[in-house]
Amino acid sequence: MGASVGVGALVVGTSLLLIFALAVQTLDNRLDTSLEIIDDAGDPLPSFQIDDATLWEGAVLSVTVNSNGSGYVDGNLIATGTGSGFSGTFTVDGVGGIDSVTITSRGNYSSPPTITVDASGQSPTSTATFSSTIGNHIYANLTNTGSVTLPLREVWLFLDGGTAEDPTNLGSAYTPNIGSTNWYPGETIALDWSENGPTSYERISLTAGGLSVAHTLA
Repeated sequence: MGASVGVGALVVGTSLLLIFALAVQTLDNRLDTSLEIIDDAGDPLPSFQIDDATLWEGAVLSVTVNSNGSGYVDGNLIATGTGSGFSGTFTVDGVGGIDSVTITSRGNYSSPPTITVDASGQSPTSTATFSSTIGNHIYANLTNTGSVTLPLREVWLFLDGGTAEDPTNLGSAYTPNIGSTNWYPGETIALDWSENGPTSYERISLTAGGLSVAHTLA
């Protein structure tokens, strides 16, 4: 009889110890979770704004050299057409043929403008010819107004709320001059982005770290 009571007490005691151990483990897990939540709550949230944003629906997106010509020296390109604002430069090869073109200002046109060489200081022996394409180009200034450094690839651009076009990663749409992959506190990004979606948009928005801001496209 005494042995049976002793065994029973041992079983009950072991069970109570097991229950106690499980309870302690549960409390430890809950404590760890609570500490993680408190720690996360202490992290600063991102803050940024879109200072201004403009959409040019007829920006010159590309200029192709169809015929290199000859006898040129490095110079400038001009455009004629319905619109204004284009400018560009070019360099030449060993025989004065135009081999590379750089767009310095895209302008805004209702149809692809005619691109020609600015004749100032030029005496070509054969004439170069070009073709151009136009499309959407967005200019915007974006400022990181908070204290959080944001990786560019964790920031997303939306046009018209993403209903007209898929979101675009800021790391793809913007290339920093200094080769950085981050958007630093106090830094203003000058976005210069050619976008090949529908012909018109009304709004641009920016999303990162749970924050979204929007701006009307002028």
